[in-house]
Amino acid sequence: MATLGATFGGSWLAMRGGNKKQQGPPINASSKEEEQFIQEFLKGVDAEEKKAKH
Repeated sequence: MATLGATFGGSWLAMRGGNKKQQGPPINASSKEEEQFIQEFLKGVDAEEKKAKH
């Protein structure tokens, strides 16, 4: 019983996931302003996609 409990308990802990935040590829911007612009643009695109789904 202990072996089965440890096996299933361990697999449950491993598969339950962690941080659900999606993270894309790194931004290779040449300046801090360019990086901020890209991040704001991506936030705007995400907001438009959420509006379109509802």
